[in-house]
Amino acid sequence: MKIVCYSIKHLKPVERMKFQREMYGFKDISNNSKYVYHRQGLMTNIKHKKIYYTGIIVNEKNLDKLVRLLKKHKVKMHVAEVSKSSKH
Repeated sequence: MKIVCYSIKHLKPVERMKFQREMYGFKDISNNSKYVYHRQGLMTNIKHKKIYYTGIIVNEKNLDKLVRLLKKHKVKMHVAEVSKSSKH
């Protein structure tokens, strides 16, 4: 498992919203709230654990998809290995 920490504070608000929508999905309301659609994001179908606002733990097989999205939006990131340790 890997932990990905990222920062979006350098992005403009419009870029930040595009990234968040592509990452987590959003609710699309059209025609004066007559129609409601739930648009899926990348993390909708990926098993993950969100840590605070900008940290995510994902399996290694899904890491490439996440990193590609972060690079696409020029998000600053750091990836590290997560190890399970036992207490003695």
